[in-house]
Amino acid sequence: MNPRLLCVSFVIALPLLQAQPVVAPSPDRTGAPLGEAWGGYNINNSFETGYRFTTVGGDASLFHNTENYGDGLRLFGATLTMNSTEGHGVLFDFLSLNATGLGNDPYGAATVRIEKNDLYRYDMHWRKSNYTNLPLDNGASANLMNTQRILQDHDLSVSVATWAKLQLGYSRVHQTGPQDSTYEGYIGGLGRSVLPILQNVRRDYNEYRVGTQLEFLGFRLTLSHQWEYSKDDTTTDPLVPGQPYPLALSVPYQPALPATYSPLGITAYNRTNPMHGVNRGWFANLNRSTKFWALNARMTYSKGENTTMYYETETGDRGVANSICSNCALGAPTNAYTYAPGTARRPFTAGDVTFSLFPTDRLTIVNSTSAQNLRYDGAGLAVINNNVAAVKNVFWNFRTGDQRFSDSLDANYRVAKWLGLNAEYRYTARWLINDLIRTGTTNSKDLNTLNNHLNAGTFGIRVKPFKPLSFNVDTTIGRDNSAYTPVSPAHFQNIRARVDYRQSKRLRFGAAYRQVYNLNAPAPVVFASAYGVPPPSYYSSHSRDLSGSSSLTVSKNWSLDVTYSKTHLDTFANLWAEQPAPNSVTIVSTPGYYSRYISNLHTVSIMARTTIQKRGALYLGYNISKDTGDGRAVQNLGLTDPAASFLAGVNTFPMSYQAPLARLSIKISPKVQWNGGWEFYRYNQKFAYFGYQPYYRAHTGYTSLTFTF
Repeated sequence: MNPRLLCVSFVIALPLLQAQPVVAPSPDRTGAPLGEAWGGYNINNSFETGYRFTTVGGDASLFHNTENYGDGLRLFGATLTMNSTEGHGVLFDFLSLNATGLGNDPYGAATVRIEKNDLYRYDMHWRKSNYTNLPLDNGASANLMNTQRILQDHDLSVSVATWAKLQLGYSRVHQTGPQDSTYEGYIGGLGRSVLPILQNVRRDYNEYRVGTQLEFLGFRLTLSHQWEYSKDDTTTDPLVPGQPYPLALSVPYQPALPATYSPLGITAYNRTNPMHGVNRGWFANLNRSTKFWALNARMTYSKGENTTMYYETETGDRGVANSICSNCALGAPTNAYTYAPGTARRPFTAGDVTFSLFPTDRLTIVNSTSAQNLRYDGAGLAVINNNVAAVKNVFWNFRTGDQRFSDSLDANYRVAKWLGLNAEYRYTARWLINDLIRTGTTNSKDLNTLNNHLNAGTFGIRVKPFKPLSFNVDTTIGRDNSAYTPVSPAHFQNIRARVDYRQSKRLRFGAAYRQVYNLNAPAPVVFASAYGVPPPSYYSSHSRDLSGSSSLTVSKNWSLDVTYSKTHLDTFANLWAEQPAPNSVTIVSTPGYYSRYISNLHTVSIMARTTIQKRGALYLGYNISKDTGDGRAVQNLGLTDPAASFLAGVNTFPMSYQAPLARLSIKISPKVQWNGGWEFYRYNQKFAYFGYQPYYRAHTGYTSLTFTF
């Protein structure tokens, strides 16, 4: 099974599946729209709680990897606002609370805001995310992850004077849960054992902030200092003592091993790999706006430091020697360890200044200048020992630098009420360095530098022939003399267009088109294929997006929203493949393979709403996403041939995803409302792993009560 193709399928499908609207919570609220008076405050609140049920058919693991909804009680939604009627509350003048998905939903969030006029303001954001990546029924993945992340942000602003504020902040991310993967253990020579690695994830991130906001002479200056502390103390469970994990030779596309081969593999394995880091930084922002000009300047400086220690031990037996791997020193037990401590630093400085001029009501000129300096440097030691080869002590130092300067000039001119023009020119210069120096190994130096210059120009036009209708079109052409990677924009052309039509509040229509062409021809470099030097890479991509949306209010009781989008993407690149030479275990690079990818993704969403005699509301919706690929109904990925024949074909990943939904809300009393909803998920994958096409179908629904008090 090819895990890379599995990742591609998830990359394509996951954003589409998670982008679908969910049936709960209900958007309709109960109680008086303007709230009620209580103790000097105006209060408006609404809470929706109930029960969600889910049934799944087909590939249940794939469903939980994408939708992840289950059964149980929920707090679907909650809102509470309190406003001081006189603007002089005792402890606060404004309080708001919002929450969604609390309980057993995989994603939950809560926000709190409380403030007192001219004294203080406090904001809290809390989020929960349960992430699953379970093995599929077809066995395409041996990896598993079932973790939970808790994210929280706290910000407090206190007014010290009319012109000064003190700002304090704290953020935290905490991730825990089990994680399962595989690892190829080293036993000497080409011998490998595929080991199950069970880990208990524990990652923490804490950030502390302190700053001030000052106002003087019409300027506003914001200064902030922050401390970031991160650590990864994930632990790895040792293998079961005495349990053999079979050994296989890592020689691709070789025939079956002779019967005389008796693999035993690794019988004990353990690993620790803690990582701790700290990052200290400063942030400054200065801005001011007047009738004729505006200024916005920002600067950031940070310095990160990280330490890590990798320690690995393993024991095993390599079995009986055989003719395929006579140099593997099979037949003797091995005791190996790897010890690799390291340190790294990352100083980073960036700043930008934007200056805007408004000489007339029709003309706006904006100049933006930015610069950044990013550097990584560090050192490490790798001590590798086993009883097959001698002890290796490898010392390494690395240095990576990225310096960039960019300037753009943008002009917008309104020729008439119905016509506007805009133009922009941007220049970017970049200097890159990537040096790696090692001692204790044959490949001792890897020194790389790159300088490139990007020039891009944009021209656009805005037309409004009459009040309800408007058009916007602009195009950008860019040239980079030396792109950093084959897929970086080098010779690109972008086109963007949009049309909008609005007739009061009854009818709205909009359509947009976006085209991104990136054609990167090979650089004029002479190479010698006889010495294995890779040729220049070639990459091209064409992306076209077409979308339209309309909103129609048929009457006071009926409204309809329809959206459609189509995304076309095709890429073409030459690749080098590494595979064994004929009748040999030597790995060689073979040029001449070409990779093509084609996607045609269509997405449709229809939503209708009607009211029922002012006592209820009915929502009906239908959402479908379908990738037709290059037109084939099924793309067979049996992977029976080596990489050459596989990469020579066109890669397409046809799939379809449907999600109809219905929701009904009925008011039982002015303060109590009953809600019920249903949604159906159906996913069909039209590309096969050894004949298996993953799919699932699921019904999820809920019943709840919305009430105020």
